[in-house]
Amino acid sequence: AAKGVGLGHAFLRHVERCHVILHLVDATSIDPIEDFKMLNREIVKYGTGQLASMPQVVVVNKIDAFDRAGEDWEKGLKTKYTKEDLQAKLQEAMPHARLMWMSAKEKDGVDDLMTRMLAFVRKVKGNNA
Repeated sequence: AAKGVGLGHAFLRHVERCHVILHLVDATSIDPIEDFKMLNREIVKYGTGQLASMPQVVVVNKIDAFDRAGEDWEKGLKTKYTKEDLQAKLQEAMPHARLMWMSAKEKDGVDDLMTRMLAFVRKVKGNNA
């Protein structure tokens, strides 16, 4: 995407007009930490690098997978890390402390995310005014 080709480039051009970047991390990804790091590398490389200074929030989705370890949860989906390990590894990789947890499927944490994101975006927009 940062090289100026593909759908990722078009998406990053769109992101330039936003006030906050929300990273949605899939708890059941093969490597959610590397997914997060790869996205941030692309953000740093894109354009002038200005996107890298944009405020970010990281949200881990599918937290219900942690509660169902050992069960036939969503047929074949498993978590590579425990919730505690994923939290520690993400916090190591994040340049900030804005980490939230949710399950879109179970609607757990969604309202809290929306409320907190609204307040954070308003705060960021107010600081940029």
